[in-house]
Amino acid sequence: MPDSAKDAEIIVRTAGGEARSSRKFEVALVPESARDYRLAWHDEFEGSALDPAKWAAVTGVRANAVQTPEAATVADSVLKISTYTDPSAGTHHTGFLRTARLYEFRFGYIEARVRFASKPGQWSAFWLMSNANKAATPPDPAPGVEVDIIEHRAVRGTGKASETGVDVSKQFSGAVHWNGYEIGKTISRNTGQQQLPAGQSFSEWHTVGLLWTPEGYEFYLDGAATPYATIKEGVSLSNQYIKLTCEIKDNDWAGNIPSSGYGPLGAGTNATMEVDWVRVWQAA
Repeated sequence: MPDSAKDAEIIVRTAGGEARSSRKFEVALVPESARDYRLAWHDEFEGSALDPAKWAAVTGVRANAVQTPEAATVADSVLKISTYTDPSAGTHHTGFLRTARLYEFRFGYIEARVRFASKPGQWSAFWLMSNANKAATPPDPAPGVEVDIIEHRAVRGTGKASETGVDVSKQFSGAVHWNGYEIGKTISRNTGQQQLPAGQSFSEWHTVGLLWTPEGYEFYLDGAATPYATIKEGVSLSNQYIKLTCEIKDNDWAGNIPSSGYGPLGAGTNATMEVDWVRVWQAA
C-alpha cells in the first residue's frame, strides 16, 4: 500500500454534493508477524464521555493520588486523563481506567495512539493486568502477569544523585512483572529505557503496540516492521485486561511532586495523558 493511501481525508460524494471529514482516517496496520489477525475490540473514544460498557474508572487512594472519574474526559475523539490538584484541599487527583470484567483477552496484538504531557512526581502508563498475578512456589506466570506496554515520565527519580531530576520526557520503557508484589518475590524483565528518534517528542502522537503470543512479548513503536524489544519470560497464558492510568508518588522513580502541585482541573499546568484510540487484533 503506498504511503499516500494510508493517511488522508475522507471525502463522501452524493447527488446532493460533496462533504469532507473533519478528521483524517488512518489505516490501522499491525506488524507483519500479526498480519493474519482480525480486529477483535477497539475504542475510538467517540462521543462526549467514557463508554461505561468498555471502561471502569477506579476510585480510591493510590500512593499520593486520589483516583477520580472526573479526571477522565472525552472530547474530539480523544480521551484525556488529567492529573490536577484541588486548590481548596491541596489533594492531588488523577485517573485510573481499566476494562476488568468488561473486556479481557488472551494473546493478540494490542496498540494505542498516545501523547503525554508528564510532570515530575507523575507518570502515565498503558498496560495489561490480571488479578491472578500472585506469588507462587515455584513462580508461575501462566495465571496472569503485569505487562507495561509503555510507561512515560518527565524526569528520572530515585537512583544516582547525579541522575535524579534529569529530563527523560523523550524516553519510555516497557516491562513484564510476575509472581505478585510481595517484596523480594516479584520477578521483572524490562525493555530498558528507550529513546525517541532525534527531533521527536511525546507532545506529538505516537503508536505503541504489543504482540503477545505463547512464546513471549514483542514491543513496537510507530508501526515499525520489527520490535524494538522482545521478552520471552513471564508469559501469561490467561486472560488479561487493559489499563490506562496516571499515578502520583513523591520522591519515587518519577521524581518529586512540585511544591505548587499540578493546578486545578483544566489548567495548563495539569499533567495529561491523551489517547486517540485503543485496538486489539487476534487470530481469526
